[in-house]
Amino acid sequence: MIAALLAASVLLAQQAADEKELPSAVEAMNRARVTFEYGDYAQASKLLSALVEVGRFESAVLRAEAYRLLALSLFYQGRKGEAYSAFLEYLFLEPDAELDPFYVPPAAVSFFEKVKKEAEPQLAPIRAQRRAEAEARKKVAAEEAERRRRRELEEDRKRLLTLAPSVERRVVQKEFWVSMLPFGVGQFQNGDRTLGIVLATSEVIAGAASAGSALLIEELRDQSTGRFESRGRGSAYSLAQRLAVVKWIGAGIFYGLWAAGAIHAAIRFQPEQQLPDRVVPPQQPPAPPAPSSPPSSGSW
Repeated sequence: MIAALLAASVLLAQQAADEKELPSAVEAMNRARVTFEYGDYAQASKLLSALVEVGRFESAVLRAEAYRLLALSLFYQGRKGEAYSAFLEYLFLEPDAELDPFYVPPAAVSFFEKVKKEAEPQLAPIRAQRRAEAEARKKVAAEEAERRRRRELEEDRKRLLTLAPSVERRVVQKEFWVSMLPFGVGQFQNGDRTLGIVLATSEVIAGAASAGSALLIEELRDQSTGRFESRGRGSAYSLAQRLAVVKWIGAGIFYGLWAAGAIHAAIRFQPEQQLPDRVVPPQQPPAPPAPSSPPSSGSW
């Protein structure tokens, strides 16, 4: 049992060492390409045949390049049957491939075009599949780009909302009973400031004249008898009569203005008033608290 385990361990170690000694596909391709460019087509075909037989390629592009060089190497040696198969494998990987006549002789280009034409029934489905895959990749890329664009737009919108000031819409609710108050209060509520000032001033003057006349009349009255002195032209009685006229006229003007102002305010009453919008600056996030310093080891 122990001997079998030791033999298996030695075998695995040997395989790992062999794998480390094998060159990578890129290194093998570089060596085969240099050999091909130096014109040693026999050696190049051997290297490329071994490479495509192992099949350790890192990409489909590298595999297609290996078959292209192998086919040309075989063609230059006159091994057209093998070159035909290699070109066919190359076209299965790159169905729309073309040989550059600037680097490839016309005979090789003609031979390649012949292979391509004869293999067209096999290449057409591959082309269709490649186009479908390309369209699918293009669609996925477009959808991903659209999702990314929407995410960026949403992030920009949120960032602008945090930076831009908000607009406060202000609405004032009004009370109808305020329209019945004197001194132009209803006009002030409705926004008729000038008319409110005129009514308030006029009502104050008229009311003051009426109230002042009433007080003066009482001052002219004899406190003991409650009557006015009626002797002489400038007697208290005649003065009280003139003051009484001023009192009633002032009272009439005051109540007339009050009634007119109340009617006017009631007609123009609006239950709501839209004030100009007010811009509210964005609130700055609170500053993080300062880190507290650790207590000193020497303090007790």
